[in-house]
Amino acid sequence: MGKANGDRHLALLAFVIYGLIVFSKALGYMSVKLADFLFQIEKR
Repeated sequence: MGKANGDRHLALLAFVIYGLIVFSKALGYMSVKLADFLFQIEKR
């Protein structure tokens, strides 16, 4: 039971780290797109 519990914690930790990386990349992509959009509006 101890090994299964440890594996579950390790999988959860890996999932959280992966989620944070994907979320931060998506957020960075969105902020770049938003900045481009705002600059286009400003130029008009």
